[in-house]
This record gives sequence, structure tokens and C-alpha cells, in this order.
Amino acid sequence: MIPVMDRTAALEDLLVNHLAGEWQQDFVTINERYMADKDRIDRTLTAAFETACLHAAQLQLQGRKRDIQYIHFSYLRTSFMEQRAEYRIDLYDADWYMDKEECCSLWQADFLFNPVFERQRELEKQRVNYARKINPMDIEHIIHQEAMKYHLLAIEYIRDRVPALIESEGYAAMRKSEDLTILAGEYRDQHELLYPDSGSDE
Repeated sequence: MIPVMDRTAALEDLLVNHLAGEWQQDFVTINERYMADKDRIDRTLTAAFETACLHAAQLQLQGRKRDIQYIHFSYLRTSFMEQRAEYRIDLYDADWYMDKEECCSLWQADFLFNPVFERQRELEKQRVNYARKINPMDIEHIIHQEAMKYHLLAIEYIRDRVPALIESEGYAAMRKSEDLTILAGEYRDQHELLYPDSGSDE
């Protein structure tokens, strides 16, 4: 039986007993699942990337898109809150966000985020033991913060796949700027430079 406590104490108890350090085991599980299904998972990213690239190539043939200069992989918070692990792949010309011709695709990163969704369901079950001190919005906030760890893992996965992506047929089919950069982060927010250099913050 959980003793009577105020909201702050209840949240701390929930975090300590049902969340703290769980991501470490999750990362082990994610790696195991990835190694067991590596080819299929890698193909899903390549397919999503090529979909956007081939769309860009088609727009260029129609005279509606200039050379691609920026490729963004963006974590979508709104999709995450609906328990969908989606990354949006946007291709921009030199105008960047001012590029008026939308060119994008979606990549499903379920293998990385499924443990977070499982954790959210578990926390929802545990919440009822705290005598209404913890509400659904608290769980949502906790999970969103926790998801940032998995988002960083997703960025590293994409970074690792960049050499293969830029050798794909779709990438070869479109016109590109000599200064092309590939970035990953949150949608139109802070991001990291993945190509041509690694590990730089923008």
C-alpha cells in the first residue's frame, strides 16, 4: 500500500520506483531487436528516404524544385503523443524553410520507441495507486521527457545509416547542391548536422 503523500512526493515515488534507469535496459532490448531484424528495419528507412528523393527528382523535372540543399529528419511530437513514432523527412532547396514546394515522406521508427509506449501504459496503470495525486497530463509530460533519450538514439541510428542513404538510387536521381547538408532533430527546431560533418550542433 502506497502511503499518503502530496503530488510532488507522489511524482518522485513514481519516477524512482517505475521509471528511473529503465531506459538502459530498453536500449539493450532495442539493440537486440534491431540485430534480429536489421535488414528489414534498414530497408524501411531507405525506402522512406528514397520516396522523398524521388519526389524531389520528379518536381525538378517539372521545373518546380531547385537543387536540394537541405535534408531534415524531424521528430514529430504530435505523432508521438498519438503513440506513433514518426520522423518526417523534408527536402529543401536553398530557401530552406521558405521553400514553397513541399517535398517530404514519413519514416516509422517503431523499433526505437515501442519501449517508451509500453512504459507509458505501465505508468498509467501505476498512476491509480497514487490517490489522484498524479493525472494523465503528468504521465504525458514524463513520457515526453523520457522520449528524448530515444530520440537521441534515433539520431545516432540515422547518422550511422547516412553513408548508405547517399548511395541509394533515389538520392542519385535528384539534383543536389554542392553544399548539401543532412540534419536531424525536432521539427523546425534544434537539430544536429549529420552530413557532411558529424556531431555538430546547429
